[in-house]
Parts: sequence; structure tokens; C-alpha cells
Amino acid sequence: MRTEEELTGALRAAAEHAPDESDLLAGVETLKHQRARRRVRTLAAAAAVVVVAVGGAGLRGALSIGGEGDVATTTTPVPFPEVTRTVTLDSRPEKAVPAAKLWPTAVLTVPTMNAEGMKYEPITGIGVTQVLLLASSLEGTRIEVYDAATKRARVVTTVPMKPTAVPPTVTADGKNVAWMSSGTKRGVSVREIWTAPLSGGKARPVATISGPPADIDALAINGDRIVWSERRGDVWSIPLSGGAAARIPTGRGLRLLRWPWASDAPAGPDSSVRGQSKVVDLTTGSTIKVVTRPGTQGLRCGPFWCFGHDETGALVQRIDGSNLRYLDDRGFWGRPAMAPILNRFVLRGSGIYDIATDRAAAIEGRWTAVAAGHPTIVYWEGGRGTFRVLNLAAVPPAQ
Repeated sequence: MRTEEELTGALRAAAEHAPDESDLLAGVETLKHQRARRRVRTLAAAAAVVVVAVGGAGLRGALSIGGEGDVATTTTPVPFPEVTRTVTLDSRPEKAVPAAKLWPTAVLTVPTMNAEGMKYEPITGIGVTQVLLLASSLEGTRIEVYDAATKRARVVTTVPMKPTAVPPTVTADGKNVAWMSSGTKRGVSVREIWTAPLSGGKARPVATISGPPADIDALAINGDRIVWSERRGDVWSIPLSGGAAARIPTGRGLRLLRWPWASDAPAGPDSSVRGQSKVVDLTTGSTIKVVTRPGTQGLRCGPFWCFGHDETGALVQRIDGSNLRYLDDRGFWGRPAMAPILNRFVLRGSGIYDIATDRAAAIEGRWTAVAAGHPTIVYWEGGRGTFRVLNLAAVPPAQ
């Protein structure tokens, strides 16, 4: 029998019915919601203790207390009641509800450039009305916050780098912002990780990484540490204050989804037909296995839901293979896909499917972009000189 702590970790996914403290949610969740999540986790921990007390009888059949090393690994779960149907993602006005009408408090208007003529790129929402932006020009790059309610921007920090073809990857929580700048030195790839207080202040270098480990595909902040994953696999962390980087043992061969989850498939847009096999909680090593139906390819999963395709088109399913839903997304099958955003949203073409409410929203604009890194921002061309920014982290919870 393993420890209560490990059993608690194995039950973490069942306790997380709403997106948790990812760097992209920090400014949106209220203290009330945070306390509610802590109460849910406390109940989950208490449930784990009860299971230990009665010898784990209630857990047999759902968990295999074994696996590699000290990892508690889930076996094939008992399927949910089967539900198979087709959900139409159609941007025609008579068929879909515009995002701004379906989620009015989550869609903001943001300028495409600041008063100095620097071009804006939306990064993430850090509040119901505030958006973190990357501002760039030939003269330099900096990070700003724009408040759609007051229509004012403030500078967070200047990014100390020469302009490059690849904008830095930026992430933030409620207190700090971190980013990764790319470059080369003597023909070798180099990545620099920097940080600054979100309230404003001077940028400070944290780490310089070169060679193959510099091929980083995801970056996040977890409390007082910065976390990232290599594209080839392995998750690392380093103190915000600087120091030695350390490989996270439970993240070997994995890639960061959003803290604390990692997987054996890419987190961002990916066109590979190779399926994902697991989702791992990096804090405990607890593993949720992905159940892949025959014929399904390119499955990408968070701890609850997966997105992929088969010969008939795009589909959504529970991580245990149940609750299958086909997405009639009119010709967008085969394009790069990723795991459902915040365990809830699937972006396809000109529509966003909300798994939680079983509704689809239309995006009205000439083009659509998803913010880099851990995407929770979708934006498109608005009126003259503006973006319309949909902060998925600010979409009201399902009722």
C-alpha cells in the first residue's frame, strides 16, 4: 500500500472540475473561487485518507497501486454512459452565436498598437478586463498591460533583447511575468529566461540554456519557480530568484501541458497522427491513461477531455474513451490540433466549442490567432486599429 499523499495525488484529477492555478488563470479567479478549490481538494484528500483506513477496498478496480517506481498509475477507467452525437461548428449567423454575444464579459476590445506605434500581440488575460501584451517595434520590445475598462496601458518591463524574427514566449501568474528569448551564439541555439514583477520593474535574467536542451516548447510559473519542457521531452524548473535548474523526476520524457499536468504528446498545435497515451500530475507522478478508440488518431488530452479525429472527422471524447462527440467543422479536419484549452474549449476554424455547456460560439473577423505558449487567449481583427480578444479563462463556469 502506498502513502496517503500518493493516493491524494491520484485523486487530484477528480477534484479538479474547473481549471486550476495555471499561470493563465491567476488574474481571473477570485479569492472566493480559490478557497472553493482548496475545499474541494481538502475533501479529496480526506477521501484518500478514508480509503487508506478501510484498506483501499473502494479504490480497487479504479487504481493499480503499482506501475513504475513510485508512480500510482490508473488502469482503464469504467466508461461513462455512452453519448455519441454530432456538434455543428458553423460560423453562419443563423447557425451559431457570436462569441461576444454568448460570452459578453469575456470578449474585450484592445488596440493593435500603443501610443508610440509599437505593435501589440495579446498574450494572456490577467484579470476580467486586463490583457497582458507584447509590444514590439524596430527599436525594441516590452511587456505591457492594457485595461479594456479604463482604456489605459501601463508598462510592466522592457525586454532586454535585440529584435528577432521569433517573439519571446511570455507567461505570467498574479505576481510575476517570465519570458524566454531566442537567439544563436556561434551557431548554437540559445534560450534566455527572464523575469520581472507584474506590478512593474526591471527585468532580471534567470537562466541561459544552449544546445539541444534549448529547444523549449512550453513555459510556466509555479509559485516561486519557473517551469519549462523540452520539445524532445523532459520538464525542468528553476527558482525565480535564479540558481541551478533541476529536472523534475516525474516529468522525464514528458512535455508540459499546464502546471501540474504533462503528457507524452505536444501541448500546443500539432499535426501528428500519433496519439497521446497518458497525462501525468508532476507533483505526485500519478498517471491517467488515455483510452483510444479503434481508428482514432492524433488524440490530444488534458486530465478530463481529449480532441482528435478518425476517418469521419474531428471528435471530442472523455479521457476514458467515453462521451464521444463528433465535430462537424466544415473542412477543418486534418489541421493542427491541441488538447482542449482549460479542459473545456476546442478551437476549430471560425468556431469554439464549449464542452462544458455543449455550445458553439462563432468568431467574427477576417482572421483568428491563438496566443502563444499556454493559450487561453483567442483574438481576431476588430474595428479599425483594434483586436477583439476572447479570454477563455474569463468565460463564466457552466451552470
